[in-house]
Amino acid sequence: MIKHQLVPAKDWIIENQNKSGSIYWDHRGKCDPWDHCECLIALAIYEEWDAFNKGIEWFFNNLNAEGEIASEFINEKVSKGYTESHHAPYVFLPLYQKFLIDNDIDYLVKYKKEIQSIYNSTLAFADSEGFLFWAKDEDGYSDNSLITASCSVHISLKTYEKIAVTLGLDCNHEKILLNQEKINSKKFDRDGVSRKRFSMDNYYPFLCGIGDDELISKTLSNFYHEGLGIKCVIEEPWVTFAESSEFIISLVKMNRKEDAKKILEEIMRFQDNRGIFPTGYQYKLDILWPDEFSTWTNAAVIIAADCVFGISQKRNVFLA
Repeated sequence: MIKHQLVPAKDWIIENQNKSGSIYWDHRGKCDPWDHCECLIALAIYEEWDAFNKGIEWFFNNLNAEGEIASEFINEKVSKGYTESHHAPYVFLPLYQKFLIDNDIDYLVKYKKEIQSIYNSTLAFADSEGFLFWAKDEDGYSDNSLITASCSVHISLKTYEKIAVTLGLDCNHEKILLNQEKINSKKFDRDGVSRKRFSMDNYYPFLCGIGDDELISKTLSNFYHEGLGIKCVIEEPWVTFAESSEFIISLVKMNRKEDAKKILEEIMRFQDNRGIFPTGYQYKLDILWPDEFSTWTNAAVIIAADCVFGISQKRNVFLA
């Protein structure tokens, strides 16, 4: 039932895919490579292989010589030329989600060179302590380490491990992987300012399987708004449905599936009459905000639904 209900969300992703293969946020033409990969995971869940393959090809065609990808594109042109540590390796997730569904080893073999290149470039973002620089430009690496980006890389590297077994590739990233001690480091306070007011900085470790029941309950208490979903920022009356969906995935990952199911059922009410999800809802003003229906938000809802209800009838990459 829910798989059928989410078909319009999936179709919205395809509708916003350019003929080159890049998937825009919406009709305005912005493409963020991480969000592009999020959409590819959703397309794999629905086995939309034509759109999926176009998206994978676009991604690899836009890697630079080091195995990195520009931070942002607008209407097919690079609009932010620096690269971010978590963007390129996130493509490991849609690749492996496809493999979990169709077991096509040859597809992974086809991109073995690119996979290895991305992996090597990701390792180069690490400092001497194993913390990841956030970004890189012509002047070198940024001096900030972000907990969300680092968690995303952790998830990507754990996925790479599974791909590496299949392709016979080496793994040498143990120092980069996160644990509770690293999560608690002050190095994640961007420019010396704590990020604890943002929901993502609290629940992203759960997506890595790091945390305990007490931390999960505290995060729910701080960011969950009954009947609506997860707030983006602790003091703002604003729920966002990508964050809500990622939190749902993390709850399933951390064995809180009933909580996950409850929140998913609540955010499903925000599908509009086309069956598409908005990015967020400001509940004090009773308005959708921002005024957009981002593809990656719709992708995140699909991934969350797969984690809760198994709509692909295969293992989800976040739970594999």
